[in-house]
Amino acid sequence: MSPTIPYPIQHIGLMARALTTNEQQALAAMLAIDFPGAKELRTQASTARVVGQCGCGCPIIHLIVDLTLPAAPINTLVPVEAPTKDGGLLLFVTEGRLSGLEIYSSHNRAPTAFPPAKKIKAVHQPE
Repeated sequence: MSPTIPYPIQHIGLMARALTTNEQQALAAMLAIDFPGAKELRTQASTARVVGQCGCGCPIIHLIVDLTLPAAPINTLVPVEAPTKDGGLLLFVTEGRLSGLEIYSSHNRAPTAFPPAKKIKAVHQPE
């Protein structure tokens, strides 16, 4: 069973692809803090593939991971977020599996890339 993506996929037919360096670094920064389930999510991250992305060109990505790996004991959709000057990043987890990474802006223009990892200050959102 594949994870349910919490938001609409614009490119249903998109073949799974490897994460870009920018995506990998942003995901790693979001998982750099310790919280219940982080260990399992870090293991899953090593197998993450992009299966969809936002149709507007912003760097919102939909992920799938190796389903044979242990699920994280997480019951919240967004266990980690990272506020930024203009918005923030959200890490999505569905049924204990990484399912998406989103960046949002409080301005009218969409971001074109995730911020550099050193600028991402992740915060655990307890259930």
